[in-house]
Amino acid sequence: MKFLVLFVVLLWQQRFPLPHRSTTSRTFARWLGFAEKLPGFGRMHRHLRYAWVVVVPVILITLSLWSLDPYAFGLLSVVLKILILLYVLSHISIRKHLDAYRADLAAGDIQGAYRCADQYLAVPEARVSDDLSTMNHQVIRALLHRWFEYFFLMVFWFMVADVPGILLAWFSVQYARATHCDAQAWRYLHWLEWIPVRLLGLTYALAGNFFNAFPVLHSYLWDRLTHSADVLYRVASESLGDEVSKAGQDPGSAEQATSELDAWQGLHIRSVSLWMVIIAVATVGGYLL
Repeated sequence: MKFLVLFVVLLWQQRFPLPHRSTTSRTFARWLGFAEKLPGFGRMHRHLRYAWVVVVPVILITLSLWSLDPYAFGLLSVVLKILILLYVLSHISIRKHLDAYRADLAAGDIQGAYRCADQYLAVPEARVSDDLSTMNHQVIRALLHRWFEYFFLMVFWFMVADVPGILLAWFSVQYARATHCDAQAWRYLHWLEWIPVRLLGLTYALAGNFFNAFPVLHSYLWDRLTHSADVLYRVASESLGDEVSKAGQDPGSAEQATSELDAWQGLHIRSVSLWMVIIAVATVGGYLL
């Protein structure tokens, strides 16, 4: 059933693309703003604040969905799961800007590529470098992590824990990215990402140069401090191996940057295909039914 729900969502997104959304949920932002106005919220321990803002809504929404299971032979519950997954996955929103960035690179419009990267594709808290090679690697690193957080992480926790899993992951991402949250808010998300980011790293290794990538992944296996984006970027870079250097002849040129982006997209597509096969086989085998 989970694979069927996921398949319907991905097919819907492919055939009927949803409107562009930012990576920030306005609904969650309003809920967080309401919670912060409650008397004594600021004096709560950070674990209690996280529990109130993230865990309590997860429990309430999950109980509401479970109460709908007996109705319409469970069809209503399935439809709501599809809508939740559609809503969450619609926030990834990188294809349009990625295509524009790549088109600027292919046309040699470095300034256009820089503006697109600075506004839409780079990490918001980091200044984009005006050096083409450095900028391109900043974009690739940000895209790796964004796809992981807004797609793979959500699908992973949906397959593991159904609706409670995806809601917990989604609310934790939003809570961590709220600018007025304390730095410790990232720790909750860090632990939710710890297993999935290493699974995705293993997928990159299997989809690319395994012998180069696996030692790097192994070095991060029990690392509890390194940021998820750094793990993904290092493993993906080693997985590509010499693929990038063979594709471009002039380091630091628009042609080289385009070939690097194409190589990353190729690795990304192979990794997605591998996971879809894994989920399908597991579902047929009865493990996720």
